[in-house]
Amino acid sequence: MARFFRPSSLLWGLFLALGAGALVLHRQIPGNRALPWLTAALVGLLALRVGMLLLDWRRGRLSGTRLLLPAILLAEGLGLAMTGASRTAGAIRLATAALLELSLLALAVRALRQSRAIQAEWPEDRIAAALAAIVPPRAARLMALELVMLGSALRFLFGGFREAAPAGFSHHRDSSLRSFLPALPLLIPADMLLIHALFPHMAPWLRWTLHGSTVYAVLWLFGFYATLKARPHQIRDGFVHLNQGLLKTATFPADLVRSAAPVPEFDDDWARHAHMKGMPKLAAAGPPLLELKLAAPVRIMGLLGPGRPAARLAVSVDDPAAFLAALGQPCA
Repeated sequence: MARFFRPSSLLWGLFLALGAGALVLHRQIPGNRALPWLTAALVGLLALRVGMLLLDWRRGRLSGTRLLLPAILLAEGLGLAMTGASRTAGAIRLATAALLELSLLALAVRALRQSRAIQAEWPEDRIAAALAAIVPPRAARLMALELVMLGSALRFLFGGFREAAPAGFSHHRDSSLRSFLPALPLLIPADMLLIHALFPHMAPWLRWTLHGSTVYAVLWLFGFYATLKARPHQIRDGFVHLNQGLLKTATFPADLVRSAAPVPEFDDDWARHAHMKGMPKLAAAGPPLLELKLAAPVRIMGLLGPGRPAARLAVSVDDPAAFLAALGQPCA
């Protein structure tokens, strides 16, 4: 439990809560007297966080580049708090923020260039390793995953759908997402018409935010399908490599597999739920689902890193007979 209540996590949680409260108050009651106090509290929390990072940097626990982003936020926050300050103070604040932002941009470009030289199996691992010099590791991994997901979507839309799937045991051909792909672009005009019809007086910024989230969701689904196709399950060199697009991966020795068989059929949904409880899924909806029982638990690499150890895995595959044969397991 202690790892979920670290001082930095509590600090960022309080910062986000106060920020959300200030934003809502500013939208509803722009001249409320509590706004300056909330702004001051937010700047104080940022200053405290920057101070903690400085201590970690002095003790050698942290790279100095990790200070850039919080310092930018602090400079911008001071600018908001100094609304009535002199022009000289405002100019100094703007110059400081601009210098920090340019430094962060240059560092981000350099990190992405350096990521090509990092040895890793997947591009998101290389990008996350490079971005970890700027942001915390979990944030770096999420940013890397989003970049790869959106890049995969754009590549797929501009001709990548014609590419043959790599060798391995696919689970994209029979997925329900594949049959839904042609209809996905229609969601964008439908969303625009529906929101305009239901909420004609909605604020423009909110309307465009919702439209943007719809476009993003459509691209994300295309990217997920593209990574499903590009990353089939593989059994090579005595190891089993399982993938659920870029959302989940697992690698373990093939001799750990004690048994592999189709997931049993259940007449009762509650019984099926009880059977699947605690079993990680590296699966796409649609293809046949196999249950792998392992001699020892393995960890699944997820969005934020390794998950809990599991000795049973649910795996989807378009050709279960070939997959079971490659594992040396009898076909049902």
